[in-house]
Amino acid sequence: MKHINKISLLAISVLGTLSVNGQELNKDVKVVREYNPIISDAYKINELPVNEVDEASFDPNFSYNILSKAMSAGLAVEPISAARLTPERKTVLDKSYVKGGLGNYVTLFGELNYNLLRSEEFAVGLNLGHISSGGDVKLEDDSKVDAPFHDTWASVYFRRFWKDYTLSIDADFLHNIYHYYGYQNLDETIDYYGYPYSMTPVLGEDLMVDERQRLSSFDLTVGLNNKVLDDSATPFDANFTFGTFSNVTGVKENHFGLNGKVRGFINDMFIDVIGGFDYYGTSVPDSISPLYQFLDRNMTVVNLSPALGFQFEGANVKVGLDIFAQLGGQDDDFNVAPHLEADLEIAEGIVTAFAGIKGDYYVNNYERVQRENRFVSADQNVKNSFHGIHLFGGLRGNFSSQTSFTARLDYSTFDNEHFFVNRSYSDTSPLSSASGQMYQSNIFDVVYDDGNLLSVSGELKYEPSSGFNLLLKGKYNGWNMDNLKQAWHKPEMELGVSANYELMEDLWVNLGLYSIGRKYALDVTNGSEKELKGVVDLNLGVNYYMSSKWTLFANVNNLLIAKYYQYNGYPLQGLNMRAGVGYSF
Repeated sequence: MKHINKISLLAISVLGTLSVNGQELNKDVKVVREYNPIISDAYKINELPVNEVDEASFDPNFSYNILSKAMSAGLAVEPISAARLTPERKTVLDKSYVKGGLGNYVTLFGELNYNLLRSEEFAVGLNLGHISSGGDVKLEDDSKVDAPFHDTWASVYFRRFWKDYTLSIDADFLHNIYHYYGYQNLDETIDYYGYPYSMTPVLGEDLMVDERQRLSSFDLTVGLNNKVLDDSATPFDANFTFGTFSNVTGVKENHFGLNGKVRGFINDMFIDVIGGFDYYGTSVPDSISPLYQFLDRNMTVVNLSPALGFQFEGANVKVGLDIFAQLGGQDDDFNVAPHLEADLEIAEGIVTAFAGIKGDYYVNNYERVQRENRFVSADQNVKNSFHGIHLFGGLRGNFSSQTSFTARLDYSTFDNEHFFVNRSYSDTSPLSSASGQMYQSNIFDVVYDDGNLLSVSGELKYEPSSGFNLLLKGKYNGWNMDNLKQAWHKPEMELGVSANYELMEDLWVNLGLYSIGRKYALDVTNGSEKELKGVVDLNLGVNYYMSSKWTLFANVNNLLIAKYYQYNGYPLQGLNMRAGVGYSF
């Protein structure tokens, strides 16, 4: 009943909002005057999505994709990413764009998108950016601490187009500096017992993590594919990846992999084979400190998904298997899951139903977990998780040429899903008969559990004119754990509304209202559940296009000045204001 009530609440919220545009639209066209062709300004697209606002900055805007897709690695909960509504730019096509600005919390940011070459045979581009922010945040004991961060990124992409093939090369660099500013109650002068040495007392000052952390990574992807629209040839897509990652603590991880997809046709059927491998090798510091217990980790993950597809009038069916094998790591592992996908066009161009079952394998290598929770302990060594039975189904369609919707239901059973809890210590030896006091650190360890997850998500989009658009999105997560009291740090409900409106010529106003429901953390000092209250974030932005070259913009996030904890002990920034200027050239 708990899940049903929350699902009903989400459904009422979605259906009570204006209907909206989908990703596939059919529009009737009536010719009322002579056609005047105009080339629209190109949006500058980053090959690597970049979050301009660091996690330490308050902006709990969540984005997700509600369309079905198979994933071989990622978060424990498959993220969904909705289309972002953006105001139209002036009808001038420039190859490059630069922007920069200032904000409170001593914030400075800038970004450059530069297309070096555009032709029918080549495309080369560059994206550079940096954001720095500082200032104080108030912890739960009312003390104020510095919470600075510095994020720098660079991406280069290259495309070579032939008649039937495309060669792609993407190189990405990411550099993050931040502080462990979260709440802890350890005393530097007291001896403690706990991880990793339960029998040996350690002075408190030796259990406090270095304040500053730095993450650096470089990734290179080389791909080759051909695009075939019929059975006249064999379409394929192959990618080779290489990457390296390190942090200031001294951990280094290298990885490389080869993955691809090929399709063959047999009469009215097709055969899909998706597969490949990824290798991860992690080296750690030689020295052993009382704070960390490092372990080398080397593992190879192999995936193979063969499937047979059938195409009918108004329907498609795909049947196969999802196979995953882990060699090395903490344990060798082998998993198999059925794979079935089907979609049926109920009303042509209006409503399509889809459903299926698959398996999802999530590779929790060192870098992925470190970026998921940047305050996790530097000696983390997280097991991979497997969602062996993932059932999904839903509807997508268009109410009209102006509105569309998608509604989706997911249910999955999982093994070895990981959750974050604060590291804890005791002031009394485990050999003592006396009960001691437990203390909380500001770094996180990982705990595991099996269980199942029910997710209900939806999206409505409404765009009655070129001067106004509206997007509503929502998701409910119902976690059912075998052993843990709660799915630590996982929110139950996520809701968001965003709109763009052309207030006057060249002046756009965008408004966003986002709500993240309550979540729970483990209070390690007494073993109880600790509620991290939900938050409602109201954002307002203004964009003024002074000319075809110059743009002024300003944004205010968290207008309600809500206090939000992404992780226990780590509040994010409050009222957040930024303003700047952009230039096209």
